[in-house]
Amino acid sequence: MKKINHISKDKEKDLTLMWFYDDIPEEFREVRKNIQGVEQEYLELRQLLKETEDRLQNQKNDVETQARARYLKGRITQLEKKFFWLVTEQVLEYSLWGVPH
Repeated sequence: MKKINHISKDKEKDLTLMWFYDDIPEEFREVRKNIQGVEQEYLELRQLLKETEDRLQNQKNDVETQARARYLKGRITQLEKKFFWLVTEQVLEYSLWGVPH
């Protein structure tokens, strides 16, 4: 009599679920490394823009500060267009490696 749904021990080991954080895939590490650089730049630009806008509250006629604020806003907009996940409400890692639906 032939066994139904027989899985060899080797295949069973391959098919067992592993916890994601027990053995982080190399692809995840690479993506995370690249993402962190973009996120750091985005955060720094937003902090600089806040400081610049605070300065503009006190010095409304300062042309140099106005130009700096325009530049920072433009750079932030460029990053948001290029890396759409910066402004989405869902975490990118969940989209890439989360539970499929």
